[in-house]
Amino acid sequence: MKKLLLLSFVAICFISCQLTERIYLSESGAVRYENEVDFSDVLPIAYSDKDKDSLRQIGQFPVDTIMSFSGMESFMNGMKQDSLNDAQKEFMKSLDKMKVRMVTNDNVGKFVIFLEEKDIDSFNAYFDEIKTAADELEKKDKASAQDITDKGMFNILEIKYNGKKFERISKNKPISPEEWNDSTAQAARQMMSMFNYKLEYHFPKRIKSASVEGAAYTLDGKTMTLEIPLMDALEHPEKYNFTIEFE
Repeated sequence: MKKLLLLSFVAICFISCQLTERIYLSESGAVRYENEVDFSDVLPIAYSDKDKDSLRQIGQFPVDTIMSFSGMESFMNGMKQDSLNDAQKEFMKSLDKMKVRMVTNDNVGKFVIFLEEKDIDSFNAYFDEIKTAADELEKKDKASAQDITDKGMFNILEIKYNGKKFERISKNKPISPEEWNDSTAQAARQMMSMFNYKLEYHFPKRIKSASVEGAAYTLDGKTMTLEIPLMDALEHPEKYNFTIEFE
């Protein structure tokens, strides 16, 4: 399993992938949040037939498993929980509700960070907890905080909905160009500038209008998608706050 996850991580970090943020808002008011990293297009590079056969023999391919987000982060950083400093531990504790689904087979390679809450108030309260923990981490361990932010793995959001109107508000701090201040960071920025970040929002009602340009809508009018440059989303998150009105 660990070899499979490591190969996935290498593919994600160094080869183009699709990042998608999803919100599912149900008629009952329940919210499902997802942030998906899809690296299906590079599976032939990440896994040779020989690699797949070897992994199949030990039951590690194909894979479809769910783990805690904190468990995945600890593994990706090559650290055990007991090797994290106190600030990192506190932040990881704030992510206790986040889960990650890993899927890798002959045709699909992706991981999906997801969260389900019973209503919007609970959703916003939980993201406020994450933001408080992230702010505290930045005070105590700025390097770790910046590393988490720069990954663009998930946005700290606030959403509002009253049946007639929906609002998306990003609470991420903008990343200034000056923060990419060494050759390694500049190389990462150049690579990330090739990626798009896709917003995909699903609603129980038909959309009448949206305050954002360039969006596409499904035939039933209940789903809106928007593709934006990843670097622009990281450096100017406020540009992608929007309001949707329903019929």
